[in-house]
Amino acid sequence: MSEAETRNVVIIGGGPAGLTAALYTSRAMLDPLVLEGTVEPGGQLTTTTDVENFPGFPEGIMGPDLIDSMRSQVKRFGAEIRADTVESVDLSSRPFEIETASSGTIKAKTLIIATGASAKYLGLESEQKYLGRGVSACATCDGFFFKDQDIAVVGGGDTAMEEATFLTRFGKKVYVIHRRDELRASRIMQEKAFENDKLEFLWDTVVEEVLGDDKGVTGARIKNIKTDEVTDLPV
Repeated sequence: MSEAETRNVVIIGGGPAGLTAALYTSRAMLDPLVLEGTVEPGGQLTTTTDVENFPGFPEGIMGPDLIDSMRSQVKRFGAEIRADTVESVDLSSRPFEIETASSGTIKAKTLIIATGASAKYLGLESEQKYLGRGVSACATCDGFFFKDQDIAVVGGGDTAMEEATFLTRFGKKVYVIHRRDELRASRIMQEKAFENDKLEFLWDTVVEEVLGDDKGVTGARIKNIKTDEVTDLPV
């Protein structure tokens, strides 16, 4: 059996947080290894088009371009980035043992976990088609682009209410599309949402298709699951 690879620092996650950790540890001469995975290397930023809220880019920058710049920067200081997936980690003793899909066992004196998050999408083919062109999973990132427009938010939990309420700062009207007849959000979030005149709730409703043209999203085909009525909502 070959001896396991041992590293000073292993960073799980290749998004902005993981690459920032790689930048600091590589400049400290710790020779970090970044395991960025294979599903969404670079994180959610790679699915974003214009990024206008990152310091240093007054004209904005494309999400993938920003991640590429970060990768180049950390590599310049000696960090290694590997497209490998972590399958399990043993934290019971030092050095920590990391089981990976392709590299086998890696031992780490220090482990930095920066796995980030993945947006929960509806699973529609049309949704993926218009991702970054009207379909978004981040209101704070993209809300500004939809000033004075009609916007739809799908969901009924705290995150949906938070995003919908935030979007009323920009949108002319915000529809909340929810498959049930009541919200799952916490009481305080519900009260805040119901008090907002710009929010309109579409109960017992699901999105069947995202509609659009070559410029982007033009609407959503929605269905009332109690009446089976199908309508096109222009958003």
